[in-house]
Amino acid sequence: MLRVASFAVLVTSLFSLAAYQFGYPKCQEPSFPANSTIANFRLPDLGGLPDSDLESPLTAEADSAAGLNILLLNYTAYDSAYALKVRRLIEKRLPGCIISDFWGGGSETLGAVLNSQEIVVVTYPAKGNPRQVRAYGKVLAQFVQQGGAVVFSGTDQFGILQQYGLFDVDFGYFCSDLEVHEDALAHPVLDRTPADFLLSNYVYPLDVSDPAFVMLADVRGYPALGFKPLGKGKVVYIGLEYYYDDAISTQILENTLRWLSPAQPPAAALPLISGNGGDWSARSVRRSQENLYAGSGKAPAKAQAVDLKIYPNPYVEKATLDIELEKPAPVSIEMTDEAGVSVTVLLPYRHLNAGLYRLELPNVAPGVYFVKCQIGGQSLVRKVVKMAAH
Repeated sequence: MLRVASFAVLVTSLFSLAAYQFGYPKCQEPSFPANSTIANFRLPDLGGLPDSDLESPLTAEADSAAGLNILLLNYTAYDSAYALKVRRLIEKRLPGCIISDFWGGGSETLGAVLNSQEIVVVTYPAKGNPRQVRAYGKVLAQFVQQGGAVVFSGTDQFGILQQYGLFDVDFGYFCSDLEVHEDALAHPVLDRTPADFLLSNYVYPLDVSDPAFVMLADVRGYPALGFKPLGKGKVVYIGLEYYYDDAISTQILENTLRWLSPAQPPAAALPLISGNGGDWSARSVRRSQENLYAGSGKAPAKAQAVDLKIYPNPYVEKATLDIELEKPAPVSIEMTDEAGVSVTVLLPYRHLNAGLYRLELPNVAPGVYFVKCQIGGQSLVRKVVKMAAH
C-alpha cells in the first residue's frame, strides 16, 4: 500500500508540474492591435499578463537614465491596461527613472506637473474630449519649446494627434504589413536594431505633412518612426505597438528615452549622416523623394499597380469608387471621418481576381472623409468631400 500511495503521489506531482509548465505557451502567440475586437475577446484582463514577456537584459548603460523624470500622459490612452504595460516596459528597461502618471485634470494642472518632468510619453492616444486634448497640446507645445520632450506611441486614431497639434498629420492607420524600413543610415533611436525589421505587433504609419518632421523609419514610404525639433526640445512619434513586449519595439522605446534624456550629449555630438551635411533637421519628409533603405541595398518588392478613382469628388448624394487590380489580391475598403473613425465598410476583407470593381459611396453627413483600401500588403488612401444638398 505504501508503494501504491507513493506512486500515486509521484504521478500527481508530474501532472501538476506539466500543468505549470504549459500554463503559458513557449512561443509568442500572434499579437493583435490594442483596439481590435480580437484582443478584447481573447485577453479580457491584460493587466494580469505574466511578467515574463517584459523581461529583457539590462544594457550596460542602464544607470545613465537614473533620476530621469518621465510622465505618462494617459488621459487619451486606449485603456488603462495599455498604460500599465508601457509603464512596466519602461521600468524594466530604465530601472533608475522616476515615472509619474497623469490621468486627467485641467491644463493648468498639467502645466504644474510638467515643471518637474523631462519627458512626456503619450500612451496610445485614442480618445478624449477634443477641447481638452487641444488644451493639453498647447501646454505640451510650450513644454517642448522650453527644452522638454514629448513621445507619442503608435495610434490608428490620427485625429487625436491632430488635436494635440504638435506636428501636422493628414492621415494614419494600423496595418498588418509589419516590415519596417529604416530611412536613416545611423541614429541613436535605431541603435541595436536591424536595418529592415519584421515585428510581431501592429505598426501605425502616418501621412505626415509637417515639413519639419524627420522620418527615421517607414512602411512603404509612410513614417512609422520620426521626430520634429520644436524650440529647444523634440516631439517624437513611435508608431509601434506596446500592448505586448516586442524586442525591437521595446529597444526603440528605450533608445528614444535615452536619446531624449538631458544627460545625453548635445545633438552636435551625435552620429552624423553622410551625404546630407550631418544635419538631421534637413531630413524632413518629402513625398517626392525616393526613400533609402539602409542595409538591404534595395527597396522592397514592388507593389502591384492599382487604379483607384472616386467620382464625382466632391459629391452631393452619392459617388462611385472604381478600383482596378492588375492581379488577384486580398482587398478590404472602409470609409472613415476626419478623426479616423470608421463610418462604413465598403468592402469586407475578401480575395478578388484581377479586373475592374465598382462600389458606391453612401449618402453620409456633409464633411471630409477618407477612403482606405487595404490591398495585399499596401494601403491606398483617397480624400473625398461630401457636400450638403441645396
